[in-house]
Amino acid sequence: MRSEPVDVHADLTVVSDGEPSAISASEPNSPSEPSSVDDVAVPVGPVLSRRPYGRITRWVSEVPLALVIVGVGIGLVTIALHHFRWGSLVISMSVLAAGVFRLVLPARQAGLLVVRGRFTDVVTMAFIGGALFVLAAVTST
Repeated sequence: MRSEPVDVHADLTVVSDGEPSAISASEPNSPSEPSSVDDVAVPVGPVLSRRPYGRITRWVSEVPLALVIVGVGIGLVTIALHHFRWGSLVISMSVLAAGVFRLVLPARQAGLLVVRGRFTDVVTMAFIGGALFVLAAVTST
């Protein structure tokens, strides 16, 4: 990582109310002030980067979502085989598991289960999973 030093004599132009006004870090009547915008040195600071985020880490962060999708898929296949109650139970358990994953895992490891804030996601998934569970429990076969 490389950075260039900041020119302390750089001219910073601020536009307010449509009129440009010069703000200089140097003395007001200094002969070393730049004469045009092209003469101004642009400061280049250090690049802020996150921790390396490799392929394996990205793949592992999507495992909770994959488990939920597989559970919902198994539930749908079970419903298609004319077992509505058992299929609904499997789907409700998958959605409740998604809520638990969202509750216990950090946002970076929860992957695409992160939609909004943690509280909102957990409450929404708990409500939907609970409603499906009640639906499966009260439905006659």
